[in-house]
Order: sequence, then structure tokens, then C-alpha cells
Amino acid sequence: MTAFEPTPQARAAAWRAATLADIARRRTLFASAWNGRALHMVADLLDTVSISLWEEAPTESDGIPTDARLALADAEAEAAANPGTGFPPEFGQYVRHAMDRRPLPIPAAADVTGCCLAEDDAQLVAALDTLHGHLAAAGTEEIARALLEAVFALHDKRAALARLTPRG
Repeated sequence: MTAFEPTPQARAAAWRAATLADIARRRTLFASAWNGRALHMVADLLDTVSISLWEEAPTESDGIPTDARLALADAEAEAAANPGTGFPPEFGQYVRHAMDRRPLPIPAAADVTGCCLAEDDAQLVAALDTLHGHLAAAGTEEIARALLEAVFALHDKRAALARLTPRG
């Protein structure tokens, strides 16, 4: 019997999941109780993704094990239900990107009102697009992890802008 050995892409995806879990845990230090709970859940689910990618053989043609796929979907659902976490609803694309190298989409404009907020959001989107390009070209996972830190700082700023917009 041979032991399972993860592919380089699976290892890269596992490191990205672990990086995002670290980001979520650091954010709990400054989050409200509700958002802190959601961030802990996201971090725990991302730990499951990381462990699954390291230890389980892929079950689909995309190379992602079932446990990782399910945990990542649950983490995305938790983030979507709690926008105050600063995690975009489809953040799992950053983990999957290490596996499939599909282009990272440019985020849609936030629902912000007021010319200053809209301009700020447009600048953040442009910066995200630039970082997505750098992430796609990252030569090592250490560089990719540093870029993920910057990407998620921008996502957090976009979430903060959205919270500044009054809802009618």
C-alpha cells in the first residue's frame, strides 16, 4: 500500500487555505462578537480544507477532495451570511486558483452611494485587479501568501466602504 502524496498544486492550495485561516483568526481580535464568531467558523472550516488537501486523495477531476470542497463551500456561505467579516462571499476562488489557475475575476462594484465612496471603491477594485495579476504570476507560494494578505486587506476595506453606505 502506498501513502497518498499531495500534488504541488494541492500543497499550494493547502497553504493558501491556512493563510486565509490565519487572516480570519487575526481579524477576530478586532471584530464584534457576531463577526468574531463567524470568523472563527471560517477559520476552522479553512483548517479542514487545508488538512483535507494534505491528507486526502482527490475525488474529482479538479484535484480537490470532497471534504475540502464541502468545507470551502461552508466557509464561503458563512462569509456571505456575515459581510462584516470582510471576507468576500466567493473567497474560495483564491484557494482553488492554486489548483486550476483560472483567472481571478475582477470584483463587481460595491453597492456604495456618494461620489467619494464610489471613487474609493473603484480604486480598490483596480488595486485588486492588479494584485490578482501578481497572484497569478507569483513564482513561489511565499509570494502568493504575501499577496493574499494584501488582497484580503483590500477586501476588508471594500466591506468597510459598503458598511458606510446608508441603506434606504
